[in-house]
Amino acid sequence: SEICQSIGARIPLWTQGAGGNISIKDGDTLWIKATGFRLDSVTPQQGMARVDFRKMSSVLDSEDWKEAQAEQNYANLIKDTTLVEPGLGRASMETGFHARLSKKYVLHFHSLASLLICHEFNQDKTRVLDWLKKTTSLDCVFIEACRPGWVLSKKVFGDSSIYFLESHGIILQSDQPSILEDWKSLEIKFCTDFGYEELNRLLREESTFQELIQRYGDTPLSFKCYFPDVAVFRDRLEKQLRKTEQGLFYFPWDSKSQDKDMAELWLATLMLYHFAPHFEEVPSEISSVVKDLPTEKLRQKKELYEG
Repeated sequence: SEICQSIGARIPLWTQGAGGNISIKDGDTLWIKATGFRLDSVTPQQGMARVDFRKMSSVLDSEDWKEAQAEQNYANLIKDTTLVEPGLGRASMETGFHARLSKKYVLHFHSLASLLICHEFNQDKTRVLDWLKKTTSLDCVFIEACRPGWVLSKKVFGDSSIYFLESHGIILQSDQPSILEDWKSLEIKFCTDFGYEELNRLLREESTFQELIQRYGDTPLSFKCYFPDVAVFRDRLEKQLRKTEQGLFYFPWDSKSQDKDMAELWLATLMLYHFAPHFEEVPSEISSVVKDLPTEKLRQKKELYEG
């Protein structure tokens, strides 16, 4: 829960709403943040799920499901390998890659800096790969934009320390939780070397959410889908947004009925647009289908197993 709290506190620079998931392997058990829970709400008493990860990974490694049934089969696999106990939740839709990765700690969250690294990678792969080689001894992998859930879980495997997910976020894995400190240093170095000085200052200052609203929240913007969660919760987000006469969107930050999760998603969107006006949106072939995935439907029904 301490790692969840540490990552979940950095809103929206690392996490927005209920996005992201953290896991720890203990024997044959995988403890992972339960679906639908915010990282900053996880405690030893709530917000975790328990999974038989060896059973899950063996199935994922051996099965070659047909596309039409794959997502439902994957959702069923998560259900079948989740250990039901009072007070625990349902496992995350991303549990598959947590199970397949080899290290004890797997940390997945939606770092703005990681998205910008992918953006720079798309502009000049050689420059980014050379920079990583000079900057860190950690093994890094880039994964092109793909559908969350089963598709992503089949693409993420091996012993690499950092997986950059285009249009999604970052995955860190290690046998030591200090990998998070390594990532902090790397994203600050990236901002310095690639000219993102404003984001660099924000990462160092650890600005509060209200301070970030004051800096970036007043920008009217056409609707942008930079995160899979924006596609999943688009209807919910659009209910919160207001339109200008020019057809641009803005968020009513002072609204008494403000949806905290959607506010964080929109602020992260505004910040990414500010840092990189030509930042790539989630490909339409992903954004158009992700909300209807069986695992996403489960995520929108946050549940605990009752005694």
